[in-house]
Order: sequence, then structure tokens, then C-alpha cells
Amino acid sequence: MPLTTPDGRVACTQGMTGVGRPPDWQPVPDPDAPDGWALTEAAKDPADLRFPLCISAQAVTRDLDATLRFKPISGTRAQVAGLMFRAQSASDYYVVRANSLDNSVRLYRVEKGKRSQLAAKDAPLEAGKWHSLRVIAANDRFEVALDSKPLFDVTDRSLPQPGAMGVWSQADSVTRYGSLLVSPVR
Repeated sequence: MPLTTPDGRVACTQGMTGVGRPPDWQPVPDPDAPDGWALTEAAKDPADLRFPLCISAQAVTRDLDATLRFKPISGTRAQVAGLMFRAQSASDYYVVRANSLDNSVRLYRVEKGKRSQLAAKDAPLEAGKWHSLRVIAANDRFEVALDSKPLFDVTDRSLPQPGAMGVWSQADSVTRYGSLLVSPVR
């Protein structure tokens, strides 16, 4: 699923959960990203409950194997990369997020704009380096891995229907999103 076009345009719909400045997703040149472009959220708003989204209109699925390639750059409140899935709207979805400030990976369910943590694990995340965040969603089971290392699996039945995919950020995080690879799980 492309996040940017080969000529350097944003390839998803911008949205937001929470409060703060509107999202400002932009393509940035990056020689290590596919097609030489990465996606980043550039508003740098420090509001902690600000969650910018970039949702793909192409990928609507329920059971999936998705891997997000990302590089955290900076941020004083957070340095996160998030992979959202089964999105019904900007207020209802699942998101797995990695934060290089506190070296953690967490899985949240977001319903009516409110986050509920389903699982968490400490994991080393170095800023300025590319990482991969993977989720396998099959029925009500979610398996999460960081850099090919399994972290946790959890079950949840709250959002069983197919939904959109996308990327997610928080507060003033500056992260480069290089690619989002998605395949169906049978």
C-alpha cells in the first residue's frame, strides 16, 4: 500500500483523533525509502492527545498481515510510529504503536475517540534508524512484532468488521514512514 506516489505526493486521506492543530502529512525525500520518498507528519503540535491519521482508501480488510517500515526522527512529547487497521472512522480503529522515547510498543483499541490499551511490551527502539512494526490480525487475535521479534499476542472482539488501514502519529512526533506492506490472512 503506497503512502506516497512516485512523484512525491501524499497517497492517503488525512484525519485526526483528539485535539490540536490539523494534521500536516507531507512527503519528504529519503534515499532509503521506496521510490525515494517517505511520509511524515510535519505539524509538530505538542498536544499530547493529538493523533494525526493518514488513512488509505485502497486497503479495506479484516484479516491481514501488515508491516510498517518507519524511522523515528524527533519529538519532545513522543517519537511514535503507528499502524492503524480495521478503521471504521477517525474515531474507531485498532492501532499498534512504537515509541522510541520510552522504548515501548503498545496495541490500542480506539472507540468513539477513546483509547484503551490492550497490550504493551518494552522494546528497544533507536531514533534515526529504520524499524519494522508488524501486526497479524486473524479473527479476534492480534500478533505484534518489532524488527522481526515477536512481542505479544492478544485477543479482542470489539471491532470485528473489515476496515481501512493507515498510519498514525502522536503529538509532536516526527517520524518517517517508508512503506506499508499488507497481505490478506486466510
